Amino acid sequence: MDVFSMPNRMKQISATLLGVALLFCIMGLLFACAAPHRVSSGETPSTQVEAKDFGGYYYYTESRLMRRQGKLDEALALLKKAVVRDQDSVFLKNELVQLYFHQKDYEAALGVAREIVQARPIDAGSLITLGGIYGALNQHAEAIAAYEKALSIDPSAENIYLLLGGEYVANKDFVKAAKIYQDLIQLNPESFAGYYYAGNLYAFTKEYDKAETAYLKAIELKPDYEQTYFALINLYEATGQGEKVVEIYGKIIDNNPDNLRAAVGLGRAYVKTGQLSKAAEIFEKVKQQSHSDPGVVKQIALIYLDEEKYGEAADNLERLLADDPYNPELHYFLGMAFEGLGKTGDAISTFEKVPDNASYYKSAIIHLSFLYEQKGDAEKAISLMNQAIEKEPDEPELYLFLGALYEEIQSYDKSSATLMAGLERDPGNVRLRFRLGVVYDKAGNKDACITEMKAVIDSDPNNAEALNYLGYTYAEQGVKLDEAESLIKRALVQKPDDGYITDSLGWVYYKKGLYIKAVELLEEAARLADDDPTILEHLGDAYLKVDNPEKGLECYRRALKKKGEEQESLEQKIQSVEKQLDQGT
Repeated sequence: MDVFSMPNRMKQISATLLGVALLFCIMGLLFACAAPHRVSSGETPSTQVEAKDFGGYYYYTESRLMRRQGKLDEALALLKKAVVRDQDSVFLKNELVQLYFHQKDYEAALGVAREIVQARPIDAGSLITLGGIYGALNQHAEAIAAYEKALSIDPSAENIYLLLGGEYVANKDFVKAAKIYQDLIQLNPESFAGYYYAGNLYAFTKEYDKAETAYLKAIELKPDYEQTYFALINLYEATGQGEKVVEIYGKIIDNNPDNLRAAVGLGRAYVKTGQLSKAAEIFEKVKQQSHSDPGVVKQIALIYLDEEKYGEAADNLERLLADDPYNPELHYFLGMAFEGLGKTGDAISTFEKVPDNASYYKSAIIHLSFLYEQKGDAEKAISLMNQAIEKEPDEPELYLFLGALYEEIQSYDKSSATLMAGLERDPGNVRLRFRLGVVYDKAGNKDACITEMKAVIDSDPNNAEALNYLGYTYAEQGVKLDEAESLIKRALVQKPDDGYITDSLGWVYYKKGLYIKAVELLEEAARLADDDPTILEHLGDAYLKVDNPEKGLECYRRALKKKGEEQESLEQKIQSVEKQLDQGT
């Protein structure tokens, strides 16, 4: 029984002086007779706390009343007064810590929690509280120290293993996190939480086999906990195991036939695996279960849209619009479905139904602009984008797309002016600055291009596109080739399987005269980029330098088949190599 709990209700007394006096006598008696604070494991009797006076209790009870009424500031002020009047009460200080924590005043909570730990240095509960506050302050090393000490005091407390594991993960010490979860499992081989959190950790570190084993054991221990099934589904989706995704969704539904989330997920899995008839069947059941709830039907439509099943998406969206014909969100998504189906006219008319006060208006305008541009009506596309900018002048994405439209019609001055206007609104926008550099390059202003690419890299040192662009620009100019090599290698760290960046590095080696290394990289680049014609032409050039004109000619011919324009120089190369081979024979 706690110092401040009352063993029975106090009867109401009249508001006479005698009654007041009697009340004080009763309160004093209650405090005198109250049971002492329970001694926790490892706590010495000298740390036991007794009530000091009536005042501390009075302010505590008033604080509780204010807290129940939602008046937290008043509750806090009263509780602080209670602590002042009973400074040895660990109970009151714990209450103060909880209230500070509830109000997210973590620094104040930390100060009081430290006082408690100082008074009770070997109390595991106090150390757990301290660790939680450190965690809330993102002071993970300190939280870990508190939890580790708590665990040394009470090594059988399973919750400490979980808290400590969470802090190890937050501190990116995944090895220690894995060990602490395994320690918990060794302590209690039936620990569901141990296996579940170990599975989460292994999934995060992409140790998928270990994660699968842990999740399956967690399911065995607690088969009714659905979240484990969903975690296992995420794992199977990440590893491309579509059949197992279907299997696990089926198990959830077997256990809980009314689980709409699982039913919708199963439908999505069928769509992903190309089992459209089964998807349609399960989605029809979902609609019946939900009484054709519009939110559920929209979710089904978006699944089809995400998986590029545009016909099915359009069917569901049109059904929804029949009951809700002015819904701008539905018009936007239906426009996307029509666009995916190649129904340009229907897409345009549908996007145009999205009003300018709708949240999807900006996106609808972007789609409309590019649809008109595809139809060859660049003037209309540009006009729409300008209208959008007038409505939302602080939206940098609109400047980016308008600049792209001007770039497409080779109006580089207007494109660069548009992008600079966007940068005036958002000077730190690296996408706008990168695009500006590209436009300068297309306009023949290499120096300005280099300046902008350097600025992008200064703002975003790991920007693979800018690193590659600047490196390739140097390679094309035949200057600063060591710096170009360094830049492109940095880009490859960010995107190691990018064929175009690999081509850039191969081209640097070509410019350096390292033709064998160039061939190796350019062959890999052609494979990664699916025989991009520019890369094939580079590879052909490199083959000629290593005295392999036959392969060089083969690359040129493959490039010519794929190249849509600027074929003259490539045709000249082919004629030159053919002539060389004819003379050789």
